[in-house]
Amino acid sequence: MKDNRESGAIIVEASIYFPITIGIVMVIIYLGLFKIQESYFFFQVERVASMCTREIAYPGYEEFSQENLLEDSAIDFSWENGPTEKQVKNYYDAYGGSLTKIYRLGMSSKNLERLSGYQEALEKTSALFSMGTTKASVRMENNALSKTIYAEIQYKIPTPGILRYLGVKDSLTLYAAAYQPVMNSTDFVRNIDLAWEMGNFLLKKLGLDGKANEFIQKFNRVKEIIF
Repeated sequence: MKDNRESGAIIVEASIYFPITIGIVMVIIYLGLFKIQESYFFFQVERVASMCTREIAYPGYEEFSQENLLEDSAIDFSWENGPTEKQVKNYYDAYGGSLTKIYRLGMSSKNLERLSGYQEALEKTSALFSMGTTKASVRMENNALSKTIYAEIQYKIPTPGILRYLGVKDSLTLYAAAYQPVMNSTDFVRNIDLAWEMGNFLLKKLGLDGKANEFIQKFNRVKEIIF
């Protein structure tokens, strides 16, 4: 009689603890997948920001990219498989021909098309699990002396019912973003030289030639006092 009571108690305890244990295991698995997806999103936006920055900083660099953007985890072309002679020639040809290619102060239509392509690829290839909806954005902020690429992605997924009973919202949103300045040392030196020459030209035309050096000397004195 005692054994029957003990076995009955075990069944009652198991009916209470097993659902709780299974629920905890499911939550841990879900949160683990959630973290994996978040980490991959950060990798993707950083990769896209880096690749877009490189293509804008060095015209013609898109010749080295794959036809299907972000189809694998590569960040740059492989030296083992390329680049080809044609790709190298097209890359160097992109620099010649006109002043607009040498002094790139804005964005060409080709750059805008490439950013749009990266945005579409980021939205299509970043979700590891088809559980939610993905929205991506790739844009460039063009200031007077600098350019910056911004890559962002949002992923909205429904919350499992077991988490809703714990007070979690009906849906969760993952967000990842990265930005990178567009840097080309050759362009920077060229643009500074252009600005300096234009400044000297205007000073001469306005009869203020020679006063620029006086201003620079005073500025340097103030800088020495402060720093």
